[in-house]
Parts: sequence; structure tokens; C-alpha cells
Amino acid sequence: MEKLVKQSINRIFGSWKWPKNWVIKLVSLILATSLWFLVAGEEKVDMTVQIPVEVINLPADLEVADQVKTELAVTVTGPQALIRTLNRDVIRTIDLADAVAGPVVIENNIDSITMPWGVRVLRIKPAELILKLEKLVTKKLPIQAITTGEIPKGYTLSSIMLEPAAISINGSEALLQHIEGLRTKPLDINGLTRSAMTHTSLDIPAEIADLIGQPAVTASIIIEEKMLNKAISNIPITIAKEHSPKGLQLSARSITAQAIIPYSVAQSTKKLESLFSASVNTQGLQPGTHKLKVQVVVAKGIQLLEIQPEFITATVPKTAPEPDGS
Repeated sequence: MEKLVKQSINRIFGSWKWPKNWVIKLVSLILATSLWFLVAGEEKVDMTVQIPVEVINLPADLEVADQVKTELAVTVTGPQALIRTLNRDVIRTIDLADAVAGPVVIENNIDSITMPWGVRVLRIKPAELILKLEKLVTKKLPIQAITTGEIPKGYTLSSIMLEPAAISINGSEALLQHIEGLRTKPLDINGLTRSAMTHTSLDIPAEIADLIGQPAVTASIIIEEKMLNKAISNIPITIAKEHSPKGLQLSARSITAQAIIPYSVAQSTKKLESLFSASVNTQGLQPGTHKLKVQVVVAKGIQLLEIQPEFITATVPKTAPEPDGS
């Protein structure tokens, strides 16, 4: 009889293919069944819990323009032990994979949140979420240098070079469409008489700062001294007397120079003609009339444009014959 029973068991179970890790799976089944009986026997309660909101699959060319509500107030019914774990395991997921620019209404119905077995959603507040989606664009905005103070008389602000000169911003089309450029915080140029380099930041609205932060900008301030175009007369022509022929006569003894003079030099020099030195070379001149070029040397920083006259006439008289003493 015993042999017959064994044969019957082998015929029934001998052909079964036991799954891999069947012991672990069997234990899990036993635990799950035990938990089911435990939960099923627990008294049900109604509770309101805060369920987090998560936005997923937002297209790369869109952004949520307004603040997304981060939690929903969800009233559920079920075993108290299970409900207490919901805020760790349950999320209201909003999938925006197919969204386009504009307002998007998200309905929070009782089926929009997946609950574990034994817990049922009664109501959700708010019943809907309205998201405003805006198209993302990239815009390159030039930076304008803003100054404060005054350059002293005689000097001029030639230019201000900024590095970077422009900044590319990624943001919503609605935000950037009315912004044509950015400005620096005021650069103090008061009293500057020479070029300088400084660092500054941008004076930008908060919504732009949220996108790019507070980038630093290097400003090269180019200061130039004013140059005066002056005509200076009565500049004496000098000659080396020790090399000049006896009785030499010149058609002019002075010249007038047209020159560019730095403002500071013009202000600090009482006699501008002292900034010029004019001369002619009369060494070795023979009797007769000679055309000589006037040579002019100017002080440092002065640009000579022209002189009048550029040439002068030098006349050397013939030497009178000595009387015959015989």
C-alpha cells in the first residue's frame, strides 16, 4: 500500500518544474498572505495625507512659467497602518511628454493617483492644477556700460570696452521678447585723467538674475587727453653765428607753426613758441642768394602739421676787394 501511495505522488508532482529561488518566493507568498489577513482585520479609517507632485517628461523647448504646487491634499480610506506610509511611497505624477506651449489643465480625479491595495482615494484638493507652459528661446543681449561722475576738463571718455560684451540667455519667450539689452552698474569715472580697468556686475531685474545669476564684467575705460590745434607765431629762426658768412641776410627771422598740442601742455606753458626750435644751416655758404629749408624740432607729445615759411632766402654779399697799397 505504501509503495502505491509513493507511486501516486511521483506521478502527480514528479513532472513539475520548480521555479528558481522557489523557497524565497514561497516565503514571500506566505508573508504577503499573512499581511493581507492582518490588514484586512484592521479597522479602516478616513485620513487626509499630503501627496507630493512630480512633473516628468517636460519637453526641452518648454518651461513651466508659474510655480507648480508641490503637494496635494488627498483624503483616503483604508487601514491606518498602510495610510501612514503613503507619503513615502505614493507620488502624483504629471506627464507632460505631449504638452505644447500655453495653459495646461491637469485634472486630479480619484484615478490619477495609484494607491496600494486596501487604500482608496475619496477626494483630492485641489481638483485640478493649471500649468502655464512657455516656449524656451535663446537670446543674445548686448551689455551697455553706464557711468557716473565727470571727466576733468581737457580730457574725454573715448570708449568703454566690456568683456563680455554680450550674454546669451535661455528663457521663456514671453520674458525675453521685450528685453533688448543689459546694463552695468554705474562705473565711477569722476576725475579720471588716464585709462583704467575695473570689474563690475550687471544691474538686472530679479527674473533675469534667476536665469543667469550675477555675472562679473570687466570694463576697460579709455580716457584720452584732448588735443588742441594751435597756430603758434613768432618762433625765432636761429643760426650758428660762428659758421655764418659775414654780412649774411635772411628773408625771414621767424616762422609760424600749425601744430597739435596736448591740453595739459598748452595749459602749463606760458609761451607756446618755446616748445619749438627752428633753425637753418648757413655753414659754408658762398656769396650769392640761397634757398634754405627751415628745420623745426618740437617738444615731446607735439605733432607738427606745417610751418610758414617752409623755406627762406639767405643772401651772402660779395667780399669787396682790398685797396691796392702800391
